[in-house]
Amino acid sequence: MLGVLLVGCGPSELEYRPNVLHAASLTRESADRDPAEIAEQAAALTENWFGSLDQPRWPSGLAEEVRMESVLRCAGPVGRLADKVERGVFRKHCVTCHGLSGDGLGPVSMLLEPYPRDFRRGTFKFKSSPVGKKPSREDLHRTLVEGIPGTAMPSFRALEESEEFAQDIEDLVEYVQFLAMRGEVERRAIRLNLQEGIPLKTSEPRMQEILSEVVGKWNSAPSDALSEPEPPAWFTTAPSDEYRHLEWIQKGKSHFESELTACVKCHGKTGSGDGASQDYDEWTKDWTILAGIDPKHPTEWKEMKPYGALRPVLSKPRNFHWGSFHGGKSPKEIFKRIVLGIEGTPMPPVARAENSNPGLTDQELWELVYYVMHLEDRT
Repeated sequence: MLGVLLVGCGPSELEYRPNVLHAASLTRESADRDPAEIAEQAAALTENWFGSLDQPRWPSGLAEEVRMESVLRCAGPVGRLADKVERGVFRKHCVTCHGLSGDGLGPVSMLLEPYPRDFRRGTFKFKSSPVGKKPSREDLHRTLVEGIPGTAMPSFRALEESEEFAQDIEDLVEYVQFLAMRGEVERRAIRLNLQEGIPLKTSEPRMQEILSEVVGKWNSAPSDALSEPEPPAWFTTAPSDEYRHLEWIQKGKSHFESELTACVKCHGKTGSGDGASQDYDEWTKDWTILAGIDPKHPTEWKEMKPYGALRPVLSKPRNFHWGSFHGGKSPKEIFKRIVLGIEGTPMPPVARAENSNPGLTDQELWELVYYVMHLEDRT
């Protein structure tokens, strides 16, 4: 087990940032409720379960579902533990964008588009599981190694390929899960007080249920994953003639323009990302639309700035001509994005023809993938 004594590094007084924005979004119509007070109470209760920013721990009474040795390595200030093992890996690589609490409010967050993810909502975009399900460790690992092309999220492949830092990726996967679980529990504690009327000081039995629910959802992630799709032989083999090539493109184009997929609604008729439908992601709607705030009106959303809100920005559909796909540009990754959607964004899953349900067959889905990939570098 890793030691906890820091070597060559002074004590840290930093704390998790209470989720005041979530509390404020739930108390906007209640003038008699102080969101800061409620958020601070929820943060204190959550700390009782998960420990502090520098000394995290796993809630007692629950089976340890993340490797706390990895969590301890990632948490706290950058330095060395008593056994000379490096510590503060998350603070070293990730806090500039994602913030100490994993709230997406790092020092440069307001300068980026899209904004860094707030892990506390427990929502992740690029995964192999359906909407409403958690990502697997492999999904988080892929995002860290590959990065998210077209955004500020870089690839950390160099860490994995380094003999000295090879363990950092696996440890960061564990810590991101830890931050997400902790953040979800904190959000649920806030809602417990505001929506169910249960005082946080007397909520331990209900909180035990919430802890089990949150952790249980993460435990089911591997079994929920979509089996790795393989492109058919015709997809990966060069067409024997131009006619076949054009046939697949034409079929894919017809799927792209169909009402069943509604691709043109957001991505436009040419795939340039200029469709008529433009919307916000769920992180933004969480504190605007769900709180009765119109994100298009600065006079409304600016009232939430003191609680940590950033200027609402539209979730822009991909311009396929750029050839840059946030979730990866391989045929298999594009297939998954189509059939699973991109959780937390306006991108929905395309219905798949299974068990007599209406939708696209796998053959038709691969034709759609072929067409989307064909659009690269075409204007």
